[in-house]
Amino acid sequence: MKQRRKKFKKGIIMSTIVACSLLFASIGVGAETKATQQTSTSVSVTKASVTVSKKGVLTFPKKFSMKKVTSELKPEAVKLIKIYGDSLNTGKTTSFNSYVNKHVAEKADTNYLLGRKYVRDSYSQKVKGMRKANSKKTLSTYSKAVKEVKTSKVTVENTYKGTGFATFMYQFQPKNFDAFGSVTVKFKFTQLKNGKYVLENVYFVY
Repeated sequence: MKQRRKKFKKGIIMSTIVACSLLFASIGVGAETKATQQTSTSVSVTKASVTVSKKGVLTFPKKFSMKKVTSELKPEAVKLIKIYGDSLNTGKTTSFNSYVNKHVAEKADTNYLLGRKYVRDSYSQKVKGMRKANSKKTLSTYSKAVKEVKTSKVTVENTYKGTGFATFMYQFQPKNFDAFGSVTVKFKFTQLKNGKYVLENVYFVY
């Protein structure tokens, strides 16, 4: 007997970033030395090949490979999807705010970036809207399914490079939920005067 996939009922929540909708229903020493040297060399090569810097604000250089950046951002998408799942269940946005404070570029007099407060407030508004539109039981079940996300299960939905910006969008389909239950996270990078790209916005779309 085939397992029935959980369906949703439509509800539209408007935010300052996007209009979102969620459809829910009830739901040897020499040898060792040589090996060590080989490993160190391998690690060094890997690090040198990384394009996206994740130490602070997410950045990549003026000349970059869309394919490479897309691959390197996938683990970040997984982190954010897990954070989103937890926020829906608890209503807390602390983890997301911490991520934004560390990885999103701040607004300043010398740039036209949206700023961290804008990103944090938009996320908070989205979470509040979802929690208001759905029961605790529904959110708990959905949240658990969303937090089971793995890198191998995340798909690349769309990537785009325009004049002075680049976007990367990823999607995860939670187990036992239909297509309307998918979670999509989008990264928007903006190019600064020095040529490098910085993360300006990150948000969830439906």
